[in-house]
Amino acid sequence: MDTTVELEKEIEALRKELRGLREEMNAITESPYLQSSVKNLVYEALLDREEIVEREFGHRINEKHGTMFEIKQQARRLALLLGLDGDMVRMMVTEALQNIIEHGYGRYVTVRFEIENDDLNPSLVSSFKHELPPGKKYTLSDINRNALRGDVTSEYFDFESDRGRGEYIMKQLTDERRIVNGIEIDKDGRKVHYFKRILINYKNPSGGKQKISFSELKAEIDRLNYEDVVCCFHMHHVHDMPDAVTIATTKHHAERVAQIMSRNFFKLKEQEPYYRTVFATYIPTQPVDRDQLLSLFASVRQEVYEESARRET
Repeated sequence: MDTTVELEKEIEALRKELRGLREEMNAITESPYLQSSVKNLVYEALLDREEIVEREFGHRINEKHGTMFEIKQQARRLALLLGLDGDMVRMMVTEALQNIIEHGYGRYVTVRFEIENDDLNPSLVSSFKHELPPGKKYTLSDINRNALRGDVTSEYFDFESDRGRGEYIMKQLTDERRIVNGIEIDKDGRKVHYFKRILINYKNPSGGKQKISFSELKAEIDRLNYEDVVCCFHMHHVHDMPDAVTIATTKHHAERVAQIMSRNFFKLKEQEPYYRTVFATYIPTQPVDRDQLLSLFASVRQEVYEESARRET
């Protein structure tokens, strides 16, 4: 009899604990306040990529003790605050994080989530950033090519390519992607080229999109010496094809760069001056592939750097 009573007490305790866990999981979606009162919320983490690879990847660890679990849970919670599908966002972040830790370069990676709940079309902006190996560039076309390896309907399908499947999943689970290849000065004073993937999920996928902001590139320009040559590329796209390309150059390069872009079927959409720099945004007037983009960017770089060399002599 005593054993039965003890067992019933334990069962009731477990039921109470389960109810508490359910309430905690559902608290955000059931709250009449949170989804409307939280207008902006930022979560940012600097991760030791090398330590995660050494101690966590490939080892049998408790998932809930892992770095990946912490980041994914934060992403899920922020998604729920915005009224998005938390599990979908968690899956998207899993693929992006796995990709950048496993295939990234350098010791550290930066992960950042931001809720923009005060816009006409609220959004969750997720970004993943790592250092690039010397001389390495990673373009939008590279990403699309990898995504095709994970698409079973594609002639490029490669069932052995985990990275391809990851790119394909991210592509399907986000409403908009942006890629930034930039340069910054790290804490040791080194000029470092970096790759940054920005994934955006909107509350209304068919609604308005965010205006492209160049605040990060402007901050980099502020850190550079006056004589440093500026030539940064920012690619923005929706779904498969580039939607816009912005090139940041010093003002005396802008006209020549515009001529190069025009010859390669890119139309000038708008310009934004900043200090001695011009942000010129171009839209393609016809489809472009990877080789065309790489050739175009090489032409722009060559013009900018050669013209700068001529001015110095």
